[in-house]
Amino acid sequence: MSNGTAAPSFPGLIDMHAHPGMNAYFWGRDLRKHYFAGSTFNPLASLTDFEMLRKGDVRVVWSISHVPEQEYFRNPPIRLLAHLTPGGRKMLKHDAWEITLRMMDAMEQQVARADDEFAFARSNAELDAALAAGKRVFVHTIEGGHQISAGLPEGDVQGRLDRLEQLAERGLASLILAHLFPNDIAGHSECIPAKQHKILFWKLDTRVDDSRGLTETGRAVVKRMAELRIIPDLTHCSPASRRDVYDLVGNEIPIVATHIGVQALNPVPVNMSEEDVKAIAASGGAVGVIFMPYWLEASHPGPGLEAIWRTMAQINEWSGGEWQHVGIGTDFDGWTDPPDDCKSAGELPRVREMLESKGLGRPEVEAVLGSNARRVLRDGWR
Repeated sequence: MSNGTAAPSFPGLIDMHAHPGMNAYFWGRDLRKHYFAGSTFNPLASLTDFEMLRKGDVRVVWSISHVPEQEYFRNPPIRLLAHLTPGGRKMLKHDAWEITLRMMDAMEQQVARADDEFAFARSNAELDAALAAGKRVFVHTIEGGHQISAGLPEGDVQGRLDRLEQLAERGLASLILAHLFPNDIAGHSECIPAKQHKILFWKLDTRVDDSRGLTETGRAVVKRMAELRIIPDLTHCSPASRRDVYDLVGNEIPIVATHIGVQALNPVPVNMSEEDVKAIAASGGAVGVIFMPYWLEASHPGPGLEAIWRTMAQINEWSGGEWQHVGIGTDFDGWTDPPDDCKSAGELPRVREMLESKGLGRPEVEAVLGSNARRVLRDGWR
């Protein structure tokens, strides 16, 4: 495990959670082109295309492959909208496992047809080589345990473990165990804003049970992840699931929560408690702060940099005060509402300016912006 020190050299800015793959696969976007960012929430915005990554000087992206759960499409307005859009029709036609692989393919193809500035890395050795060559690098990550279970019979644990091995061979760096609806891996917490639970006359029932932890299948999955060096990501997980993961593999692999807030500032179960942050730090992991003010503070501010700072400062206080377990996980292009004062990857240099204005020295700033996330990969990935 890590000794808690930063990596020997700054790898550059690392975003621990972003969704360029959703634009690439569902909407058929060419990531070499910038479409629009805008100043208000728009799920079709382009916040992490190659131009935005250059503008923000982002060096590494934990590139999420995420497939919305089928429970969404039981809501008649959402199902109708899905039938009317190319991306929606893909979600209705293929199961989540098939789409996961297709989205990973789509991202690799986007990078392959870009200029030599971009690369995919499937291991620490490849990541080191790509960074040394001056490239901007993507690593595969997945959001939602339902994606490894889709299409498999209930109770087929070996089938799920076989899929983990397949993903590890493709270089998967981390897996978020839960998402917005129940799955057969781990319990989830509420992550849909209250106003979005009703669409016209229909409600979304997310069936949250914060006391539900890892299932027996989930325990087998998490143990195999540690063996394969796939980092467990506890964002979206219920408090019970989080405790189960700490107990199960907290001394075997770094644990992360890549895009989240803290309960001290917004007391909702999905956010990290002091106990969560201490357990993640003890594993050698890190907590990435989400760039969605709704989850950071109960007042749901529009401008978010101050809320991001307060969240980072609280994580740092709980994790020892040395700035070794704090990172950024923007959730850009994940159909979220970004801060008014940092709306895209192109504006991420404002985070460095903010940290410096708060009195952090260069080692602490670089730890938050990238060194901590790089250390987690070095200690937890293959």
